[in-house]
Amino acid sequence: MSPSLAARLHRPRPVAFVVSLVLAWLLLALIAFALRRGPIQDDLGARATAAVRAAGGVHAQVRIEGREAIVTGRFPNAAAAEQARASAAVSGTTSARLGDDVLIATQPPRPLVLAVAGRGLSVTATVPDEASRAALLAAVADAAGGTVHGQVLVDPAVAEPPVEAVSALAVALHAVAGEHSATVSGSTVALTGGAPDEAARRRLGAAALAATAAVVPGATLADHLVVARAAGPAAAGPAAAGSAAAGSGAAVTPDRVAAARRQSGSLAALRAALDGPAVTFPVSGARLSPSAQARLDSVAAVLRGGDLAVLVGGYTDTSGPSALNQALSLNRAQAAADYLTSRGVPADLVRAAGFGSREPVAGNGTPQGRAANRRIEIIPLPSR
Repeated sequence: MSPSLAARLHRPRPVAFVVSLVLAWLLLALIAFALRRGPIQDDLGARATAAVRAAGGVHAQVRIEGREAIVTGRFPNAAAAEQARASAAVSGTTSARLGDDVLIATQPPRPLVLAVAGRGLSVTATVPDEASRAALLAAVADAAGGTVHGQVLVDPAVAEPPVEAVSALAVALHAVAGEHSATVSGSTVALTGGAPDEAARRRLGAAALAATAAVVPGATLADHLVVARAAGPAAAGPAAAGSAAAGSGAAVTPDRVAAARRQSGSLAALRAALDGPAVTFPVSGARLSPSAQARLDSVAAVLRGGDLAVLVGGYTDTSGPSALNQALSLNRAQAAADYLTSRGVPADLVRAAGFGSREPVAGNGTPQGRAANRRIEIIPLPSR
């Protein structure tokens, strides 16, 4: 090998050296970025999710792909989904969009009804999926000590009711003696039933509103609670003391005989008031017609001032999905029950229940039969 060739082979190559340094720096930068990418995405995802939840998207989740926020979950309507998407575009993201698996309800939430009698707790609701049903039943079971009564239906088209309010509502209902219920419909929580005194009534109303407002922004209270009537002078006299001393209360006394006669007379009067055409509703309707109100006026005249309790049962025909029929039947029953209380019937004497399309009184194969099945029935309850 010639001396000139050997010199060229051992001469430094500055261009190749600089290129090698640049490549090594880029490789180290890529490694450092890859190591930081996970924490950065986690931070973006956490901040975006918090922003969406603060905007009301309690059932939404956000995942980050690159710097894009993708919102998934379930929403009561398209406007709520769009609000969640806009809220997810926090600082550090380049864009935000709704995921392909996002679920948007096409119908508003059905009423959520919690009722207590003693220590028992029952629930009536419609939820969009089995996961929501399991969560609602678990919340009610916890509040009721393991025993759940009522009916929870599944309909994917409806928005989810405020399940998160169940525990606090149950605590509020159980904290006041008596039988009462809370119905959350839209942004209103309606209380019906009885309270032992005015202070208990106000306390229950405040607690129920607070429990609902924590989940439903702008919640309002419709208080239909009735304060228990004070005992009359006769009840405080010697006859009452003698009756209490009787022990079980099963003894036949003049007062009990009189009460039984009044009950019998009220039953006969109620049957007379109910004799005639049934109270029915138009298709998908729960509004009382003038003729229906006139029929209920006769019923209210019998129940006012008495102690006869009734169950108002609502029914539908077989048109439409069962979940919708269940909610509609309850709305019809509640409309009639509310009308009776507005006419002076004590709210603790009126119960409302929805039975869907069960127990038809006519065939559903004809328009006339379906019209007959869209009804309410008023049933006297055993004396307590």
